[in-house]
Amino acid sequence: MEVLKAHPNTQAMLDAWQRLTDGESASDGPTTDEYPGLVNNLFLLNHVAERDFAFRRVGATLDRLFGRHLTEHDFLSIWNDIDRRLVAAGLSMAVKDRGPTLIHARGETLAGKRLDLEFALAPLLENDNGARRFLGLCQAITPEEALGGRPLRRLQVLAIFPPAPVMRPAIRVVASR
Repeated sequence: MEVLKAHPNTQAMLDAWQRLTDGESASDGPTTDEYPGLVNNLFLLNHVAERDFAFRRVGATLDRLFGRHLTEHDFLSIWNDIDRRLVAAGLSMAVKDRGPTLIHARGETLAGKRLDLEFALAPLLENDNGARRFLGLCQAITPEEALGGRPLRRLQVLAIFPPAPVMRPAIRVVASR
């Protein structure tokens, strides 16, 4: 991935993902105490079908920003119709190139209040067939107070930064109930 100036929370998430990808211990890096609010900005996506990426887990920040519980909703549904294909392409590139995609976006309320956001979408590769899940982060760049307590109703893509292709071992996800 190109060297971009990302929000410190976004960079911390990407660094943690990289450490796990490289096979390092999760305890080798900074802790969540050093990044307050980071955990509430995280989410997991399941790739259910072509252009269907369901929220599996959602941090409290996203639910608050959108004014509803997003779990089990399609991630692509929160984007403008025109931008859904771009976001889906960014997710596909993350799998193909085995690295995170960054999206700079602008959210808007029905009252026209705006908020700039940064999304990081990192594939959690299970096998050679590609990712079935993504670790995501939604980081507000503009203070949330700009929304005046109103929920976001649409997201517009401002820029997508696909990963630079890198050949390295993938993170393996192990699920247990």
